[in-house]
Amino acid sequence: MQRVMTIVGALRRWAQKLGPYMLLEMLLPGGTLFALLLFIYRNRKAGIGMAAPKAPFAMTRVFVRNAGQGA
Repeated sequence: MQRVMTIVGALRRWAQKLGPYMLLEMLLPGGTLFALLLFIYRNRKAGIGMAAPKAPFAMTRVFVRNAGQGA
């Protein structure tokens, strides 16, 4: 029973982590692009931002800001 609960807990954490990206992909036209940009934007401090130029992050901020305004 303990093993089942460990697996259920791991699946729950995985779903919480990927849930917003999956919703974007399913609900928005072009959702894959938005999900990818959101992932990059949210994880830029994890070392991704050091290797990538700053222009994609500026574009990501614009997309996220405009998506929130319904544009």
